[in-house]
Amino acid sequence: MSAPDTLAVTAPPVMPELPVTQLTLGVRPDSLTDAVYEAIRRGIIDRRLPPGAPVTEAALAAQLGVSKTPVREALLRLKDAGVIEPNGRRGGRVVQRSEAAIRRAYEVREALESYAAGRAAERADAATVEHLRELAERSCEHAHGNDVPAFVEADGSFHEAIGAAADNPLLARMLDDALTLAMTLRRRDRPRSTASIDCADAHVRIAAAIGRGDAAGAEREMRGHIAFVAALVLSNPEARPRDTVAL
Repeated sequence: MSAPDTLAVTAPPVMPELPVTQLTLGVRPDSLTDAVYEAIRRGIIDRRLPPGAPVTEAALAAQLGVSKTPVREALLRLKDAGVIEPNGRRGGRVVQRSEAAIRRAYEVREALESYAAGRAAERADAATVEHLRELAERSCEHAHGNDVPAFVEADGSFHEAIGAAADNPLLARMLDDALTLAMTLRRRDRPRSTASIDCADAHVRIAAAIGRGDAAGAEREMRGHIAFVAALVLSNPEARPRDTVAL
């Protein structure tokens, strides 16, 4: 069954201040389930499906113009990642932010991403190393230029590239799930400029360690980076916008 290009989604009645928004199905890859998963995942990260929003197979299938099967498979993956939580008899809902949930998400990120950085140092070829360096430098440029949207995009691209550079599809999938959960739980506020610069500098150090083939150093730098971000996020969950970070 063919699907429409866009999908109108209305925010839950309990959050009337949120506007009517859209999820984009986009160009389908070989798997329809992957396309549906990405549409729902992106909608959650972008807060078009905000924390606490109810999600059901029937509603999402009808809105996306697909059968329930790919929606069910996509929601199962999001449930396994902790992004969707039970919501009584109504099915599921987007996970709500809590200190415990944030801590657990970043513990998983630290374990998986540190390991991935080490494997990247052992396996990345010259082209991959150069790509990581370019992404790290780009994040620095945007952080120092206080271009928040561009920094956030470069930041996400760098971390995704680390997963790919580890050359382990299963690890990359697990890391993608961990990143999705962390991005779901974070506040969508403006990063503190100094925090963005600190994060970008860490990217440069991580890329340099990978370039040297220093697995232990890459793991150490990544572990410190994730721990730094987790500490900022947990220091005051209800912090004002200038006191928060993007990832």
